[in-house]
Amino acid sequence: MAQASAPTLVFAPDRGVGDLMWHLPTIRAIAERAGGPVVLITRPSTRAKDLLSSEPSVSEIVYVINHKGTWRRFAEARALYRLCRQYRPRALWTLEKTWPGPLGALLAGVPERPGFGLGHEQEWVVTGPTLPKAMQPDHRIPKLAAFETAHGLPVVSREPLLPLPRTGGDAIASFADLPRPWIMFGVGTTDPDRLWPLDRFAALAQQLKARLGGTVFWLGDPERAEAVTALLKPGQIDVSAFKLDAAAHLMVASDLFIGVDSGPMNLAASLQRPTIGLFGPSQALDYSQWLTAITPPVGGMAPSEAMKTVTVEAVLAVALRLIGDEALAPSAEPR
Repeated sequence: MAQASAPTLVFAPDRGVGDLMWHLPTIRAIAERAGGPVVLITRPSTRAKDLLSSEPSVSEIVYVINHKGTWRRFAEARALYRLCRQYRPRALWTLEKTWPGPLGALLAGVPERPGFGLGHEQEWVVTGPTLPKAMQPDHRIPKLAAFETAHGLPVVSREPLLPLPRTGGDAIASFADLPRPWIMFGVGTTDPDRLWPLDRFAALAQQLKARLGGTVFWLGDPERAEAVTALLKPGQIDVSAFKLDAAAHLMVASDLFIGVDSGPMNLAASLQRPTIGLFGPSQALDYSQWLTAITPPVGGMAPSEAMKTVTVEAVLAVALRLIGDEALAPSAEPR
């Protein structure tokens, strides 16, 4: 399908890697509508430039910082105005309820400005159907689905089906001869209430090693780096220093990913690898057949206590079942 002369911009201002993965089906549907790949405007924290290097629906990625302070929305409107003046698009799709993007596009003369709306009286800056105010507390995924339906965007599946990034593969070459199965842990997150105690990851690693042998890789964050290093045993490797494109290659080569509700967990599922997600205070996700959620045995507890009720035994049982269902040979590419 030929690309129209004026480009289409998609503004996805959510800040997380998981958010980026959830938006992929919508972005592809917009690109199909546009007749060719779109220019994606997003936050640096999504790591989109590292992760979407092989994504055919995106021709270019532009980062816009998340402005702070009293005038942050006007600063963002100015940034989007400048981008619209630069690209001269026929459309700016804003996948959020925020108004600065559509306002910047309006001032730049962009004729098509679809956006979520969500009852924020944005009719004067957005064009086309908006989402009802009643959806404000809903998770992002049903909002995206409702937006697609309202605009007639054909999305058959919510599976992100992320293509493996072009870069990062060299980082795992030295692991080729390590014993299998390979199991990868994702132990870090920006929300302290979503953390699973590191000593439980350590106990899980020991039990998995005792039953299966193989190699365990720990993917953490700077805040837990020293603690992870102190827990490592033979046959366990800390890959916390990996960039996300390198981590993606390791995920695809691994037989199982086990992690807290975080960007890496969503990334592993998006790469079509068997993934166990540990959910405490956050809503368990079911957008991907590759993601198996483990939740607290009882509900209604304080957010800071929920993850403490997820036991090593519960995670081990699911891990052994998934490893038993999965061929232990490494994957050459996402399936």
